[in-house]
Amino acid sequence: MSPRRVRIVGGGLTGVLAAFQAHALGCREIDLHERFDELGGVARARQAHGLELREGCIYFGPPGDPMRGLLESHGIAFEDFENRFGSVSPAPGDELTITHDFGGPALVARDLTLTPLAGESLTDRLRAYPTEMAQSLTRYCQWHLGTWLDEVHESAAIPLAINRVFPVGPDIAQIAARKRADPLHDELYAIPRQLWGRLANATAALPRGGFGSLFAQCRRELERLGVRIHDTSMVSPRQALAARAPGEALVWAANPMPLFKPLGLEAPKLIKKSFATYAFKVRYGGPLPFYVQNFTAQGAIFRIYLYESRGHAVLLAECVKEACDAELRREIHRLMSGFGGASLSLGEQVAANVGPRWIYQSVDAMKKLAGLRAGFARTMGDAFVPGAWEPYAKAEKFAQVNAGLAAALDAAESPAAVSAA
Repeated sequence: MSPRRVRIVGGGLTGVLAAFQAHALGCREIDLHERFDELGGVARARQAHGLELREGCIYFGPPGDPMRGLLESHGIAFEDFENRFGSVSPAPGDELTITHDFGGPALVARDLTLTPLAGESLTDRLRAYPTEMAQSLTRYCQWHLGTWLDEVHESAAIPLAINRVFPVGPDIAQIAARKRADPLHDELYAIPRQLWGRLANATAALPRGGFGSLFAQCRRELERLGVRIHDTSMVSPRQALAARAPGEALVWAANPMPLFKPLGLEAPKLIKKSFATYAFKVRYGGPLPFYVQNFTAQGAIFRIYLYESRGHAVLLAECVKEACDAELRREIHRLMSGFGGASLSLGEQVAANVGPRWIYQSVDAMKKLAGLRAGFARTMGDAFVPGAWEPYAKAEKFAQVNAGLAAALDAAESPAAVSAA
């Protein structure tokens, strides 16, 4: 029988989890290639003054979460916390709507009627809402992205945190009845959890010791299992395909853009957006971790994230554009005013960074990624495992890659594969 092998390109969280899962499925010949000298990819927090700068609010689920469970089975420890957050939204007369325990926009609604979704763009999704609500959401998206929304795929609503909107004004019972009766209302509208009585996301978890510790432990455990980790290993698609041994599955957990050329396909147009992040040491009397989303389309900050790193309280301001220190401090206090802002004392600014994030898919990219998947399915069948490029949610990525790995390893053990070897 051909030995079952897995080669993984990309040592971010997806690639690390794929290596653990491949081992759990019985594979003992696993190679993991990472272009940098450390595992973790975008999930590995940058360091400044000994503190982790955790952009993107990456959390794990409570006990029972599949990703967390896989890591815990290899000795990775997590710390549960009460998942607290809020949002600041525009209100009539330049007022602010402060919403606790809800991370999306809360917008005044005179009517709950929705228009059926028609189309794949973010513009199409926003058109489903009543006019005033759609206009407010459009202003926010244009402020946040700075691009034509008809070029952005509707799935961008998730990283933009507008996948569900709380309609302010109608009776909660009326909103709940609409959500129960109609899938579209359930998809596009939300009720804050303290009003809804649903506590599915009340608890979350972070790796004990931080993300640097998480990936250092993952490396040690993968090496103990016999996984061959190749640091500073830039593997081109042609190299990976040419080096693939019989019975070997190839998991591409890295950027898929280099894959288009080898298949003779046109690469898609991407949505590139650069953000500025600023970190402060702080004192804060509220819960940690805690985050606030800003949907006012004013100022520079779109999210404030407060957390603890190595015994220090840190505030990370994620911004749609660069801002000076004085401007940032004023805006932070304004956005935090409804969330125990009186107890917040901003200390020194310890870090600033400007860089791109490729987290918003274009309509063109979603179509061409589907074509890329189809191309590899034709040429390699189950032996090629895409790295769940399209979904934003970690859980969906994890499930997709696991399903692909299981199919690839089953195919490697099939009679046809054995006879071919």
